[in-house]
Amino acid sequence: MLGNFSFFWVKKDFSLYRILKMLFRLNFLVVVTCLVVRNEYMLYYICPMHTFWFLSTYCFMKLLNSWNDYPGKMAVKFTGYFVIVFLLFDVPGVGEIVFKPFGFILSYQNSLHEWMFRAGLDHYATLLGMLCAYFHPNFEKLMRYLDEKQSVKRTAIRVFIAFVCLSAFALWVRYLFVLDKYQYNKLHPYFSFIPLLSFIFLRNMFPTFRKSYLNMFTWLGRITLETYISQLHIYLQSNAKMLISFIPGYPLLNFALATTIYLILSYHLFHLTADISAYVIAKDIKTMFWTIAIGAVWLGACYAVGGIFPGS
Repeated sequence: MLGNFSFFWVKKDFSLYRILKMLFRLNFLVVVTCLVVRNEYMLYYICPMHTFWFLSTYCFMKLLNSWNDYPGKMAVKFTGYFVIVFLLFDVPGVGEIVFKPFGFILSYQNSLHEWMFRAGLDHYATLLGMLCAYFHPNFEKLMRYLDEKQSVKRTAIRVFIAFVCLSAFALWVRYLFVLDKYQYNKLHPYFSFIPLLSFIFLRNMFPTFRKSYLNMFTWLGRITLETYISQLHIYLQSNAKMLISFIPGYPLLNFALATTIYLILSYHLFHLTADISAYVIAKDIKTMFWTIAIGAVWLGACYAVGGIFPGS
């Protein structure tokens, strides 16, 4: 949620338009997919997770937003956010009670277990992202200071930071990464920041490492939501339990064909979602609600017809 925090912090735009644009981006494709294939929303757990954490970031920045320019008051807000997340996911039973009214959305096979597990697995990641966004200006100042000129002191600072990051990462690999799945899952929420921050610091600590990047990852990062949803229907089937075989007996050719379809489809789904969002989510509230109402009726009619003629 680094990007959303930065947007609210810099732009100070807490409008309904901004919320609806994000909610539409996160949920339009998955809602249509659920209606078409008759899957439960929580099967695509990334979407409800991103929705929840986006709304939590919005509430964090919107409530007492006059405090956002004062470090001391922001420390209080960050502490309050930490306490709420701790109560929801680290105190047994609290999360189930709080999320129970939303069970009609968050339940999977009539249980909140999947939601509590998936959301709880990275329940401090949003806090980490917001802290990174908040301290990013300070980090940039540090980088500018280290890059201004070469000196023994500045080189020593770089080496020390790199040593701390490498040591922390090595300990994480030695004692956590090697654990089996179930043991690791219990510790992941509390130690996942180690590889993340280690990479961020090491990637930026030396100018040589900052000079290049893989454009492929930048491109894929823009369509990550679509790639997540598409994989469940292009690579996989039976609710991600089996692989789809387009060319039986030729696994590498099958993978190449599936990947080609997967990337092309995800790319076009991203642009379709953006185009439909631009049409549906208008800045004029009256126009927007009329468009949403018409779209809801149309989707409802399509769903009803599909129920009457399931084979059509």
